[in-house]
Amino acid sequence: MKSLLSDLIMHPASLAGIVFTLILAVIWLFVFVASPILFTLGLSAMFYAALSPTVDNLERRDVGKGAAVSIVMVVVVVLMIALTALLYPTVSQQFEHFSARASQLDNRILALCVQIDTWSRAHLGTGFDPQVVAVNAVQSLSAKADATSIAVRSYFSEVAFSLLLVPLVTFFLLKDYRMLRSDMMQALPNRYFELGWMVYNVATGQLQNYARGIFIQAISMSLICTAGFWLADIEYAPVLGLLVGLLNLIPFFGISLAKIPPVVVVLLSDQPDFISIVLALVVVFVAQIIDNIYLTPNVVARSASLHPLTVMIGVMLAGYYYGFIGLIFAVPVIFSMKVIYLELLRGFRHFGPKRIS
Repeated sequence: MKSLLSDLIMHPASLAGIVFTLILAVIWLFVFVASPILFTLGLSAMFYAALSPTVDNLERRDVGKGAAVSIVMVVVVVLMIALTALLYPTVSQQFEHFSARASQLDNRILALCVQIDTWSRAHLGTGFDPQVVAVNAVQSLSAKADATSIAVRSYFSEVAFSLLLVPLVTFFLLKDYRMLRSDMMQALPNRYFELGWMVYNVATGQLQNYARGIFIQAISMSLICTAGFWLADIEYAPVLGLLVGLLNLIPFFGISLAKIPPVVVVLLSDQPDFISIVLALVVVFVAQIIDNIYLTPNVVARSASLHPLTVMIGVMLAGYYYGFIGLIFAVPVIFSMKVIYLELLRGFRHFGPKRIS
């Protein structure tokens, strides 16, 4: 009996499960303690993944580590300041106009329904009650808009808090991350040292590629949507493009949420009409087709290979417990957990119990 229990515990799957559970416990404790700055750390990690190749390239050109990191961060900060200075007046003015028109949403939807009803009766010989349809549309749109507004306010409050911290944390990650990583690995027992490096290299390599892909995807979608809204003569094109690009990153639910802001903006424009709503939805639809056909397979590469049900449940739980930040980082966390467990399992099978005990 004791031999059977010992064999069961020393089985590669059991060992991988035990170590994986310990890793999860440490991660959970870290998340609990660092919850006030999780968004800052996550965003800094994304910037680190995106910028570290540039720093490495400068080092290969005989530029010192500190100088390479300083050059990259100065360029990034200058670009961020210039972009903020360029966009802030326009964005601020557009938000003021948007807020002033929001109180007229009911009347605008009713006027739009009257236009559609008039056209339908003239060309199709049938119509509907504009008042009833308008009331139902306002109720439905208000419910979805409230959910989106909460998520957006949460996101931008996190961004505002992180504006100063993210560049600082990113700088130290680029400068000292390898040293910190080596110190942590040195803390492993000798018999686990090689296995720890193997799991780390595979997991972080795939995760960095995934993070770079998500970063490129967000920028690309924002630019595509901004250009599309501008060509369709939709107001607030830069703000809408950025918002739709970010919402699109949320698995499953982002596709629906991304369609709400353009529709609301059209309804609150000076002359809302059905054609403009169709054009706004076409822009989002075309952008998402480009994302599904090109960006996701070729840039993000769907390296996570997660089952849709796993992603859906994970996103819902992460959103419930951690809000907008949970929606954004749910897939990378689940993906990392999967990679770590599989690599632990592969490592224990490769080395065998005798090699590590």
